[in-house]
Amino acid sequence: MNFSRRKTLALGAGFVGLALADRTAAQSFPDRPIKIIISVPPGGAVDLFARIVTAKLEKLLGQSIVFDYRPGGGTAIGAEAAARAPADGYTIHQIGSAAFAYLPNMRKVPYNPLTSFVPLGALGAASLLLVVNPKVPARNIAELVAYAKANPGKLNYASSGIGSSNHLFSELFKMRTGIQMTHVPYKGVAQYNPDLIGGVVDLAFTSTAASIQHLQAGKLRAIGFASAKRSAEIPSVPTISEQGVTGFDEKSWILFVGPAGIPAEPLARLRVALRTSLEDPEVVTALQNAGLEEIGSVPVDKVPELMRSELNKWGEVIRNAKITMD
Repeated sequence: MNFSRRKTLALGAGFVGLALADRTAAQSFPDRPIKIIISVPPGGAVDLFARIVTAKLEKLLGQSIVFDYRPGGGTAIGAEAAARAPADGYTIHQIGSAAFAYLPNMRKVPYNPLTSFVPLGALGAASLLLVVNPKVPARNIAELVAYAKANPGKLNYASSGIGSSNHLFSELFKMRTGIQMTHVPYKGVAQYNPDLIGGVVDLAFTSTAASIQHLQAGKLRAIGFASAKRSAEIPSVPTISEQGVTGFDEKSWILFVGPAGIPAEPLARLRVALRTSLEDPEVVTALQNAGLEEIGSVPVDKVPELMRSELNKWGEVIRNAKITMD
């Protein structure tokens, strides 16, 4: 056998060996713990969503999932860490609308919301409830709008900070109804709830979980849900769109993504495991009880379209409201 033929056979054997090694590696994925980056501090609703889903993912993948909390920057710090992580399937990220739709429209972010990540699946969406302090003489949207128009600028609303979902939902509500209100930003719901209950601020878009006990005690009054469907927890409260603000169907989306470039086999394994988790009735019930809706409703191949649509939609709202964070 001549040298060139021996070299060709050796190279061929080498390629076969590499292919087999790659296949073996893919089949063994994951062979060590997976890290999930969370952009908020532990203990809140977003953290709870992740824990519900990852408990099932651990069983399906046969590996533990380690939580890596990277709060700050309006969730941009966690998103940047995920975008810069090795694209090997061992880092995933629970990303919300703040990181991929709100922040990029308000300031420069150290990642591209549409190209820095590869979608693993959409967990679902969280909506908010519009509540008022009982001193506000309104029991529905029509009365609230009429009062606001008769008293321009008198009402003020609380939010969890500039660029938060309740800030943007409120600005969109102002645009759709033609009313004036003053924004009072706080650091979070724990900070604004006492002032909302005490009447320092008049109203807020807030979560059902954060308000339900105060609604039951008569310390707050529910006016309407931001999404197009009524809440299973408080079905007697109509939606805002039902009350005449046509098309008002606002949600903040929660997705699982990884850094762009994850190889096909680990990517497929992660996507199948996540889809299977979101088809589990116990997982669905737990997420619904935690305040999530539209669970698993968006197929993974439609997630990029969802992200692009939300980015464009909220960009228009933010520009019209002249909101910036620079």
